[in-house]
Order: sequence, then C-alpha cells, then structure tokens
Amino acid sequence: MAEKAKKNNKNLIIGICAAVLVIGVVAVAIFFATRGGSATLNDAYFVSDDAKYVLTVDSDQTDSEEETLTPIKTHIVYNYSGDSITGMTTYMEFADTATAKSALEIYKNAEDQTGVKNISVNGKYVVVEMTEDQYAEMTASDVKQQIEFMEMLKNMNFNDVEDDSDNSVEIDETTEENEK
Repeated sequence: MAEKAKKNNKNLIIGICAAVLVIGVVAVAIFFATRGGSATLNDAYFVSDDAKYVLTVDSDQTDSEEETLTPIKTHIVYNYSGDSITGMTTYMEFADTATAKSALEIYKNAEDQTGVKNISVNGKYVVVEMTEDQYAEMTASDVKQQIEFMEMLKNMNFNDVEDDSDNSVEIDETTEENEK
C-alpha cells in the first residue's frame, strides 16, 4: 500500500510540473505576442482604433542624393486612453529591411536627437519612439481633429478647383475700327 501512495505522489508531482511548464510557455508566448516592438508590422496595424489614432503620410519623392533612403510612407501613431495621449511613435516605411537598416544608421548618427526616446528597426520600418514631452500637451480629441483635417486635405482633389478669375484682356474690334 505504501508503494501505491508513493506512485500516486510521483504522478501528482509530474502532473504539477507539466502544468507549471505549460503555463510558463503560454505566458512567454503571450508576452512576445503583445510586445509592441517585436510584433510584425503590416498595413492592418496602421489603422486608427479605440486605442490609437494613426496619420499616414505618403512621402513626396524629391530629387536628392539619398533618394533610396526616403521613406515610402510615414505613419505617426498616437496611443491614447480617454482623452490623454499616452505614446507617440513614428514608423518610417522603406522598400525593404536592408534600406531601413541603412536609414537607421543615419538617424542614429544625427546630431539632433531632441525628443527621441528610442530608434530601432522592425522589418522594413524605422521606428522612432518620442519622449513624453513631445506629446504631453496634446489631447486625443485634438489629435483626432488634426488627423481628420489632414485626411480631408489629402483626399481633396485640387484639380477640381477652378480659377474663376479671368486675367485676359479682351479687345473689342468694333470699337477699334470706329476710332480710325
């Protein structure tokens, strides 16, 4: 009977150890899945929701020596809770990871790092986390209004705006003939 009790205790201990191990693996998986910097970024992330406002700006292609290091798009993500901004991160999207890493070196070596908490690379994105003083004065409602205004400007088709002023001078030929 004593052997049976020892065997049951041994099985119980093995079961408890297995359960603790499974819980540990699940906890580590959840930690890495929810960590902002390690998540794989894609277009679905850059959509405003109930925890963040996102402003996406397409980069103007300008002629420069470092044209390959010009981001394709820049996404500014404002995290918020209630009407308070809790974080501000800029994601500069490049063509590929190698280009993003090259751009990262330039940004890290820049002399003016004012307001920058951290600069890193996540896939094809250079991620710039801002210090709290860069967004402390902002409210979520102000950011939302600014983003809506920028989206309105972006969606406005300037070709549809017609210039009603006619700066040409018309000459009345009949009056000219009568003067002769």
